[in-house]
Amino acid sequence: MLYESICSLLREGGGDAPEAAVSSFRFARQDLLLEFASVERSSSMFKNRWPVGILVLMFCAFFSLSALAQETTGGLQGTVRDPSGAVVPSARVVVTGSSLVGSKEIETDASGYYRFANLPPGTYRLTVTAKDFKTFKREGLVIEVGHLPSVDVILEVGASSEIVEVTSAAPQIDVTTSRTMTNITEDVIKYIPHGESFQSVLQFAPSARNEPLMGGMGMGTPGTGGCSPTGCTNGAANGYQVGGAADSENGYLVEGQDTANVIGGYSHTNVPFDFIEEVQVKTSGIEAENGGALGGVANVVMKKGSNAWHGSVVAQYNSDTMNGAPNDYSRYDPAGPGASPSWGLVDPLHQDYQPRKDGTKDFLPGITLGGPIKRDRLWFFAGFNPELTKLRRTVDFSSQGLGLQKFDQNQQTYYTNARIDANVSKKIRLFASWLYQYQRESGQVLPHADSTTGLFNVSSTSPLFVFAHGLGFTAPNQTTNVGADFTLTPRLVATTRFGYFFENYKDFGFPTSGDTYFWNSAATAATQDVNGNCFGARMPSRVMRIMSLEKAGTTPLILGFFPMLIAARQWAATSMWATAITAAHFRFMSQAAASGQTSRKT
Repeated sequence: MLYESICSLLREGGGDAPEAAVSSFRFARQDLLLEFASVERSSSMFKNRWPVGILVLMFCAFFSLSALAQETTGGLQGTVRDPSGAVVPSARVVVTGSSLVGSKEIETDASGYYRFANLPPGTYRLTVTAKDFKTFKREGLVIEVGHLPSVDVILEVGASSEIVEVTSAAPQIDVTTSRTMTNITEDVIKYIPHGESFQSVLQFAPSARNEPLMGGMGMGTPGTGGCSPTGCTNGAANGYQVGGAADSENGYLVEGQDTANVIGGYSHTNVPFDFIEEVQVKTSGIEAENGGALGGVANVVMKKGSNAWHGSVVAQYNSDTMNGAPNDYSRYDPAGPGASPSWGLVDPLHQDYQPRKDGTKDFLPGITLGGPIKRDRLWFFAGFNPELTKLRRTVDFSSQGLGLQKFDQNQQTYYTNARIDANVSKKIRLFASWLYQYQRESGQVLPHADSTTGLFNVSSTSPLFVFAHGLGFTAPNQTTNVGADFTLTPRLVATTRFGYFFENYKDFGFPTSGDTYFWNSAATAATQDVNGNCFGARMPSRVMRIMSLEKAGTTPLILGFFPMLIAARQWAATSMWATAITAAHFRFMSQAAASGQTSRKT
C-alpha cells in the first residue's frame, strides 16, 4: 500500500518522505475514492424474531381488553341525577363529535354512572334522555388525549320531547390522573410560533425547555448525516430537556407508537404540522409502558377525516435572508502551542470562531384532503408534504492555490400520511394509520465555514474530494398503526392496538475498501513505533476536526470514511381492561436493530 511505501522510505532514509511520494499518495487516494460505490448491506437478525412476535401479538389480540386507550384518545364519564340528587339508572347517554365516526351510546348503570372510552380528541356534544325527564344536551365538550373529564348531569322532570340545552357550565375537570400533561391542540399549533418539527412544542410544557448547552459542542455537527429533527448530536448539544433529562432520554411517539432510535434514543421521525391534530406532552408521573423515557414523553395524534370534506394546499418558504447569523463557538487555536513545558501540559490558546453565514433555501409545499367515503361509516385522510432544502457554502482554499470553492448540500424529504377510520357496527370500530418519510441528502460532508474575522479554517487544507457532492445518505422511515374497539357489554370495551416502526439509514458514495487515512504532511521518524511502523498517537482527525482540536499540517486529515447501514424495527401491542373502579394495562414491545460499517486499518 502507498502508506506502507512512505514508511519504507522513512526507514531507508531515516527522515522525511520525499514530497513527490506524498503527492503521489494523495492523488492515488483521490482516484481510489472516486471509484468507490455505495455500500449496501442487509441483516438477517430479525428473521428469528418473527415467530415469537406473532405469537405474543396473537395473545394480546385475543386475551386483552381495554377501557381507555390513552395513547391517542381520551374519555368521558359522569353520573346522571334527578333534581333531588337521586341517581337515574338506565338513562340513555349519547356522545357525538366532529372527530368521531358515527356516535357512541350507553345506558347508565344502577348507580347512574356512565363512561365512554376511546374518544378521539375533539369537540363533542352530550345528549341524555330518560323516561319522564326532559332531554339534556350539552355542546362544546373538549376531549383531549389522555384525559378523562367528569361531566355530571342533572335531569329536569318533564317530557322527553322537551330539550334543555346547557350553553354555559363549569369547566370539565379530570380528577382521575396523577400525571402532569400538557396538550398542545390544533389552535395552539396554528397561532403560537414554533419550530419545524413537532418536538419543538415540547417547550410549551412545564419543566421542558430548548436547551442548546446540555453538553458536547455548541454547534451542530457537519457531515454526520441522518440528523434527528432536534439536532445532530444525539441529544448532547441540541434538543429539548424535560426535567433535567437530555433529549435522547425523552420518548417520542406517533399515534402511540414509539419512534425512538434503538441505538441512541433520539427520534429521526418528524411529522409536518399540517398532519397533526394534537401533541400530548407528559412531564411527570409517566406510566410504566414508557419506562424508557427518563425525561418526558411527546405523543403526536394525527388528523382524521370527517363527515364534511376538508383539505388544504399549503406552502412554506425560508431562506438565509430571513434568518440571523450562525452562533459563534469556542475552539482551541489550531496553530499552537507546539510544545509543552517540562512541568506539565499547556492548553492551546482559546478562540471564538464566528462562522460566515451560509446561503440556504427551504421550501415545503403540501396538500391534505379528508372526508367521508361513507357518512358516519367510513372516513379517510391523506396528506403529502415534501421538504426541499439547499445549503451553499463558500470556503477559501487559497492555501492550496484553489481560491474560493462552493459546496452544495441538497436534501429532499417526502412526508406522506394516510388514515382510515371505520364504524363497522355499533359494537366494532377499526382504524389504520400510516406515516412515511423518505429522506435523501447529497453533499453530506461539508468543510467548516470560513471565519468572519479571518481565523484559520482547518478544513482549507483538506483535499476537495473529501467534500464530494456524491457523498450522502438515504433514510426511509415508516410508522404504521392499526387498532380495533369491540364493545362487549355496555360497561366493557375490548381494544387491540398494533404498531410497527421501521427506519433504515444508509450512507452512499463512501469507500468500502483500501487505505482509510493519510498524513497531511510527510511522516517523520517521530511518528514510527519501535519497529519502524507508522502510527498516529493523536485522536482521529475527523473527531479532532469536529472538536476544533486539529493543528494545521501535523495531524492526519482523515481517519476514514465509514459507510454505514443502520436498520431498526419495532413491534408493539397495547391493551387494557377496566371496570369503573379497577384497571389493568398490558403492553408488549419488541425492538431490533442492525448496523454495519466498512472500515480498514492500515
